[in-house]
Amino acid sequence: MIEGNTIHRVVFPCRRAFSGWINAKSGEHIAVRPTHWRIWPR
Repeated sequence: MIEGNTIHRVVFPCRRAFSGWINAKSGEHIAVRPTHWRIWPR
């Protein structure tokens, strides 16, 4: 993902919502621009 000017890996599952991207577990909005996707293991 790209956050600001930094590229790094997200260490928690996220999902796309109407308002943008959110942390799938907490529901908290996160300000990121993803570059790749993968299925998160359960």
